[in-house]
Amino acid sequence: MNFKVALIALGLSTAMVGMVQAADNTVSKKITLTAQINDALFVSKADGSTWYGTEELIANDHTQTSFSKTLPVRVWSTADGFNVTLAQPLKMSNGAYEMTNAAVSLDTKALTFGTALTVDQTVTGVGGYDQIHQLAVSVDAPTKVGAVSTNGSYSGDLVMLFEPTPAP
Repeated sequence: MNFKVALIALGLSTAMVGMVQAADNTVSKKITLTAQINDALFVSKADGSTWYGTEELIANDHTQTSFSKTLPVRVWSTADGFNVTLAQPLKMSNGAYEMTNAAVSLDTKALTFGTALTVDQTVTGVGGYDQIHQLAVSVDAPTKVGAVSTNGSYSGDLVMLFEPTPAP
């Protein structure tokens, strides 16, 4: 009887060691999920899905001295307008150089850092207004200084704040 108990104990201890070793080889992953419901304003891609991730600005011609991109932005709102503001100036750099003359506009109206732009919504939709606006971004290439090349990948964050207009 003692031999059987010892054999079972040996088997359990081997299984426990295996579980401890397996635990040392695990990898924990974390994904932060958020969801927001807003009954006054919703901003998305034109198809109503998510928001934009990384977008590539395209050279306007073969000289690669200016770059731009236009993105359709869908805004649903209960009011007939909304405010949009650049939350920070648009800066694109590669560490050595920074793109110049960064310009952001919505439906050809310029956005400037710290100043709210009121945008009218004219297309009615279910429960409010549902309209696609054109967000345009443009920058100029930096001027080469000395022997440091301007070649490379430039990046920056376009951060905008969309707010419903106050009710009358």
